[in-house]
Amino acid sequence: MKGLFLKHPDKGFTLLELLVAIALMAVGFSVIFEVLSKARLDYSYTKSLSEDLIELNNLLIKGEADPFISQRRTLDDYPQIEEITYKLGQAEIFIYRAKDEKRLYTP
Repeated sequence: MKGLFLKHPDKGFTLLELLVAIALMAVGFSVIFEVLSKARLDYSYTKSLSEDLIELNNLLIKGEADPFISQRRTLDDYPQIEEITYKLGQAEIFIYRAKDEKRLYTP
C-alpha cells in the first residue's frame, strides 16, 4: 500500500463518499427548514401586530378608541402628566397628556 487512498481506474465516487455527501446535505436542509419555519412564525406575529396597530391608530384618529383604554394613570415623577394606555389585540399605544392647572385634560 503506497498511499493512504487507492487509485480507482474509473475515477468515480465511492458509495461512502456519496453517503457522506447526502448526509451533509440532509443536515444543511434541516437547518434551513428550521430557520424558514421560525421566520414564517415571526412573519405571522408581525403581520398580526401591525394590523392591530393600524386598526387602533385609525380608532384613535376617529376618536372612537375610548372602549380600548386599558389603563389611565398619573406619572409618579411628573404628576402633571397622565399616561393613557390603549390596547387592542397584541398592540399597545401609550399616550402622554399634560394636565392644566384646573386638573382638566388638554386635548
